[in-house]
Amino acid sequence: MAVRYSVIIPTFNRAEQLLLTLVSFDRVNYLKDQYEIIVVDDGSTDGTRELVKGFRSGLRLHYFANEVQRGRSVTRNLGLRHAKGGYVVFCDADFIVLPEFFQVLDDDHRAYPRAVLSGIPNSWDDAYTHFHPDFSNVEKQKCREVLVQVGLWNDEFDTVDRIVPLLTPDDLINRTGRLSQLVIRDRFHPNVRIQFAKSDVAPWLMLITRCVSIPRTYLTRIGGFNEKFVKYGLEDWELGYRLHRMKIRFHSIRRVLGYHQEHPNVYRGEMGNKENLRIMYKTHGFMDPELNLFAVMPAWEDVANYKDTLRVLSRGMKSKSKRSTALLMKNTLRIAAEQFAKRKRPEAYKRSLRSIRMKLRALKKKGHTARVLRTILARSANLVNR
Repeated sequence: MAVRYSVIIPTFNRAEQLLLTLVSFDRVNYLKDQYEIIVVDDGSTDGTRELVKGFRSGLRLHYFANEVQRGRSVTRNLGLRHAKGGYVVFCDADFIVLPEFFQVLDDDHRAYPRAVLSGIPNSWDDAYTHFHPDFSNVEKQKCREVLVQVGLWNDEFDTVDRIVPLLTPDDLINRTGRLSQLVIRDRFHPNVRIQFAKSDVAPWLMLITRCVSIPRTYLTRIGGFNEKFVKYGLEDWELGYRLHRMKIRFHSIRRVLGYHQEHPNVYRGEMGNKENLRIMYKTHGFMDPELNLFAVMPAWEDVANYKDTLRVLSRGMKSKSKRSTALLMKNTLRIAAEQFAKRKRPEAYKRSLRSIRMKLRALKKKGHTARVLRTILARSANLVNR
């Protein structure tokens, strides 16, 4: 029987969390010959190979590995080359899926047959499945607050030098309800969730590889992830952007599919958003305001402000009275993105911004579009100081 879903799980030194992820996939309410799990190891040194090779279940479980650490894009593409399913599900090694995971995907793929399905934002909540001695003081305090509320905090956690399991495979197998006790509720502002679910502007921001399902033919057509991205950050959005340019639709799944296992922030590795954004500009150029806006108002910092600004620009381009201001905004974003990417001569850049300010004053516009443009000009000016 043909495989319907290929679940690709990249991992690096996440053995404890990966075990729970694999157990959760083993316990889904779905025929096991309908899906395969592809674990791709990016050079782990914590026994990940032995864990996967020794995992006993009815799963179609495959293990592949890079000889040395090469980054998330290369790792996911390695899994993609071995995928046989009609749909490819990218899932993190620290994501516990609920039993109805594939049933929900089936329902939404039938309702949106040519769309990319995203678990974001409704499957964004975290759970403390382990206490990590590498938690920062702030992270330890947040963990303490959650565990105290459900009576699971132990003062000895403050001095342990090993990872302490708070959720066990047996809890998942026997559905003890422990997972629900460990979930961190309402970490994100409601408006952040609302904005990620909207598809009127930049719908490609939904492609976050914690949990996303994509027809495999789409990935084959665009060649998978951009392997120039080595550091953490933006590699999933860049893939989503290319799919968006192919006119592929995006849909946010309204049901919860699972929970991310909270871990120390340092486990993510060095954040490479700025370097990777320069790669995006080199790859895609400076013609699209959705990309150019990242230079002065990055979506990873404030997605609501980012999307609202794009909406102001879009409405302005359609309005006779606002079009001149919107064109100045569009031009400012292009100039700012080029400055961010190429680091041009600061004096020439400042002259370009002064010219736009003079044109805006000449227009004598005082509406919302003009106010947003002034904000963008102020932020653009700060680029020379970065």
